[in-house]
Amino acid sequence: MPEPGQLTATSVAQHLLTLSRQLDEVTTALNAKDLEATELAEEAKVAEAKAFVRAEGSVDLRKNLAIIDTHQVRLAAKVAEATVRGLIRTVRTLQSRIDVGRSHGATVRAETQLAGHSGGV
Repeated sequence: MPEPGQLTATSVAQHLLTLSRQLDEVTTALNAKDLEATELAEEAKVAEAKAFVRAEGSVDLRKNLAIIDTHQVRLAAKVAEATVRGLIRTVRTLQSRIDVGRSHGATVRAETQLAGHSGGV
C-alpha cells in the first residue's frame, strides 16, 4: 500500500486523463477565440477604412480621425489577439504538464516493478 501523499500508477493515469481533458477544452476555446480574433481584426480594418473615407481634411488628419473613431473596435480586436496568445501559452503549459506526468508515471511503474508488484498505467 502506498504511503500517504505518494502517487500510484493509477493516480498518475487519472491525473494525466484530467490534464488531457483540460487540453481538449483549452484547444476548443483557442480555436473559437482564434476565429473571433480574425473576424474582429477584419471588422476593425473595415471600420477604420470607412471612418477614413467619411472624414474631411488632409490625409494625415483623416487617418488620425479614423484611428480615433475606431479605437473601441481596434481594441476589441487586440484583446482577442491577446486572448489567443494566452490560450496558446495555456496549451503549451498543459502539454508540458502532461509530459512531466508521463515521466513520473514511468518512474512510478519502474519503482513498482522493482518492488516486485505488477501494475500498469
